[in-house]
Amino acid sequence: MEEIGEIARWHYLPFTDIPIPMGGVNVITVMNTLVVMAVLWGLLYLATRRLTAVPGRGQLLLESVLTGFQGLIDSTMSFEPLEKRKHFLPLIAGLFLYICVSNAVLIIPLPHIEKPTSDLNDTLALGIISITYATYCGLKAKGLKVYVTEMMGPMFHAHGSLSAVIIGKLSALFFFPLRLSEEFSRLVSISCRLFGNIMGGAIVIIVVSTLTYYILFPQFLYAFFLVFEAALQAFVFSMLTLMYITGALQEE
Repeated sequence: MEEIGEIARWHYLPFTDIPIPMGGVNVITVMNTLVVMAVLWGLLYLATRRLTAVPGRGQLLLESVLTGFQGLIDSTMSFEPLEKRKHFLPLIAGLFLYICVSNAVLIIPLPHIEKPTSDLNDTLALGIISITYATYCGLKAKGLKVYVTEMMGPMFHAHGSLSAVIIGKLSALFFFPLRLSEEFSRLVSISCRLFGNIMGGAIVIIVVSTLTYYILFPQFLYAFFLVFEAALQAFVFSMLTLMYITGALQEE
């Protein structure tokens, strides 16, 4: 009973006595993340090893995914030139493919295989990538001064009487912390949404499987959560990232 709920962790850097902060590293999550990366690299290699004018099934599937996401990027960022819009495709499509494979990795019949996205640390890392890149795009497009002044609120550049100007400047004391909390809430929201949906699906499978004694119906649940939900959650995360980047690039 003492082993229930225990997690294999590295509390020290390998082969050293240097402690790892924040309670160590989840070994299972790290292992499964490496498995997902290896599977994804293998699938991409098989799809692109023989590129032809008339694509095979693997090449056609990959081209369909990339073309679909480029179309979504073009329609969302129509205010940006085409060459610039193409720069966002690797991140958006890469997030989708990684999360999709992470959510479906349970089909590999090996012990200790778990979804990396069922660990909040994994989804939090993905959220940090999403929010940090969106912030970087905003800073690069607008510059530090413009980006920061936009966070000061709509009244910061008020003109007119002296009292209106003073009130406008003082409003930054309210709007700036509000915008900072908004950025933090985006990070929490996008990370916990993915984590919660994946964990929720796992709990549903366990509960229904127990109630039906693992007979027939749970197999349909596995099929649903490993195929449909895997792609759905990956698509939602990618689209939210695209929305955050678009919002950072647009003028307020």
